Amino acid sequence: MSLKVWMVEIRFPFLLLPVILALVGGSLAIYDGFFDAINFVLFTAVLVLLHITVNTLNEYYDHQSGVDAINTRRTMFNGGTGTLQAGLLTPRQVFQAAMISFVAAALVAAVVVYRTSLALVPLVVLGMVFALFYTQIFARNMLGEITAGMGLGVLPVLGAYMVHNPSPTPTCIALSVMAGILTFNLLLLNEFPDLDADIRGGRRNLVITLGTRKAAWLYAILTFSVYGILILLALLQMLPVLALLGLLTLPIAFKAASMSFTDPREISSFQQGQKANVQLILGTQAFVAIGLLVATLLLVI
Repeated sequence: MSLKVWMVEIRFPFLLLPVILALVGGSLAIYDGFFDAINFVLFTAVLVLLHITVNTLNEYYDHQSGVDAINTRRTMFNGGTGTLQAGLLTPRQVFQAAMISFVAAALVAAVVVYRTSLALVPLVVLGMVFALFYTQIFARNMLGEITAGMGLGVLPVLGAYMVHNPSPTPTCIALSVMAGILTFNLLLLNEFPDLDADIRGGRRNLVITLGTRKAAWLYAILTFSVYGILILLALLQMLPVLALLGLLTLPIAFKAASMSFTDPREISSFQQGQKANVQLILGTQAFVAIGLLVATLLLVI
């Protein structure tokens, strides 16, 4: 059992998402005149640990249900990591890792709440429920996309702001909605190639219900709605103009949206759309955070 195997198991590259979500909430807090470096680090750790919990429990339960064994079209986005199927790790080891990560997240979250406000408790509890029961309950009952958007989008941005200022502003709520839509779409597009395996594995999701064509339209509409929200916030002067740096990912969004209408069974080509989707999700929010930080710096000098 090597460190490399565990990096694959926890999907280490995808742990950049919770870090960027923390940066979005933290950069807005800085722009609004609130920031606590220790709280930022602690809350970011909670987000990363819960993300590891989701990833490892997803791997464990999809192995137990046979979904990952059914899905032979494995990519970096679909079909699991393959570590359990290859015997590199045992289900027990993966489940134990998930529980250790979950308990660690709970302990660190308790410290964050103690240092800040009880107003964080509902967010933390809801996020932990989503992390613990996503695969075996929510993903099987048409709630996978919603809980992903909430637990890996809305709640992290809200919490990352509230650890500095317990009262979220309308701008904070709007940015959290943007993050929620983007994470919703992250899961939605990745479900396309898994359609047959998910049906046979007993999952129920929007791609199964709508079909790939209608789901592609939903994906495209939601993707461009994010840019609409960003522009509206700037026009209403709720965000500085520099936050419009997030629009730099529009060409990538067009690529991802167009690829969503292609045949997901063509793995090599559809994967290009999935890559573009990840790039626009991470890039849009990173650029917004950079814009907020630069705007803050300009105000100071």
